[in-house]
Amino acid sequence: MNADLEILDTSAHTKEESVKLLSKELEKNPILILTGPQGGGKTTLAIQMLTGNVGAYFEGRARAAQPVVLIRKDFVEKMKGELYEKRKLPIFEGDEPVFVDVSVYDQVKLLVENIFDVMELGEPELIRQISLITKKLGVVPKAIELIASDEELVKRRLTRHLDAKERLSTLIEKEKKYGIESNLLGIQGAKITDIINRNGVADYSDDQISRTIKDFDRIIPTEGLTIKDCLEKMIEISNNENKESGFLVLHTDEGEKIISDLVVGKQTNSLIGVTLLEIYVGFRQNRALYRAYKHGKEGKLEVIHSYTPTLQELEFMANPWIPPAELPILSSADVAAAERFDVIVSVVEAGGKVESSNKKRKKELEEIVSGIVGAEE
Repeated sequence: MNADLEILDTSAHTKEESVKLLSKELEKNPILILTGPQGGGKTTLAIQMLTGNVGAYFEGRARAAQPVVLIRKDFVEKMKGELYEKRKLPIFEGDEPVFVDVSVYDQVKLLVENIFDVMELGEPELIRQISLITKKLGVVPKAIELIASDEELVKRRLTRHLDAKERLSTLIEKEKKYGIESNLLGIQGAKITDIINRNGVADYSDDQISRTIKDFDRIIPTEGLTIKDCLEKMIEISNNENKESGFLVLHTDEGEKIISDLVVGKQTNSLIGVTLLEIYVGFRQNRALYRAYKHGKEGKLEVIHSYTPTLQELEFMANPWIPPAELPILSSADVAAAERFDVIVSVVEAGGKVESSNKKRKKELEEIVSGIVGAEE
C-alpha cells in the first residue's frame, strides 16, 4: 500500500504514523491533495505536517469535507515565477483596459476557493483542473483519500470542537515560523480573530453555525429505541420546551434503522438536519447524478426533525408577494435539502401533523404519530 498510497485509513494508524506516511508523499510529490469525509483527519494531519518543507496550505472554506492542498516550498516559488495569464480587470486607464499578471500559484489558490466552494464542482474536477495547470511545470498533484471506520468518524466529529482552538493556534504559529501561506480562517468550533495579521484564536460566536456538538442542547442515545419512541420524545420536547430536535434513519432492503442519537437544539431553529448529517453521516461534493453532495451510506437517508415555526414565519415575512396563508410545515430549506443531498426530509409538528418530501413516508409516519397523539388524548 505504501508504494503507491492512494487511500490512507487513519483509524488503522496513530496520528504520528499517518503524518509520517503523508510527509513522505509530500517529499516525492510537490503538490499533495487530501480528500475524504469529515473526521478523516485532513485538517488535523495537514497542520501536523507543516514544517519548513511546506510553502502553502489551502483549504476550501465554505463547507465541511473540503479538500486540503499542501504545496512544497520549492514548488511554491516555481509556481509564483510562472505566468498563467494576463487577466483583464474591469477598470480602465483612459481608454485602455488594465491587465494584471496572474501566476500559476494565484490560479491554483483561486481554483481551491472557487471551483470547490462557490461552483461546487467537486473533488475530481478540482484535481483535474489543478493538474491541467501544473502539468505545464512537469508536476501532477498526488491525491490521497483519508478514510476511517464509521465509529471513529462519528467519535471525531462529536469531539472535534474540544481541540479546535489548539489546532488553529498551532496552524498560525507554524505559518509564522516557517513562512507558510494559508487561506484558512477557521475550523469547526474555532476561528482566527484577526484575519489580516492572522493572529488570535477564539470560539465561534453564538450566531455562527459551527456544526459541532456545541450547537446541541443535549444528545439522547437512541440505542434500544424504536422510531415511535423517538417521535414521541420529539413531540414531548416540542410541546414542553419549544426546541427543535431530530434524528436520522437509514432505509435499506433489510428495513429501516436509526443511525444517530436524538439531538436537541439549543433553540427553536437550530438547523438540526444539516448538523446531524455532517456529524453522523458526512457528505462530500461529488456531483453524482447532478447532485452537489454524496454520502457513503448504502441506502436512502432520512432526516426526521420537529417543526420550527419561527423559521417558516421569517421566510414568509421576508417575501411580501406571498399572501397570508397557513404556513407549510416543510420549509423551502427542507425541500432544497432533500434535493441537494438526495435524502428524505420529514417534519413532525408538536400537535402531530406530519409532512415529508416523500409521499409514501408521510403516510407511514402519520400512522405512527396518530397512535402517539391518540394515546395522549
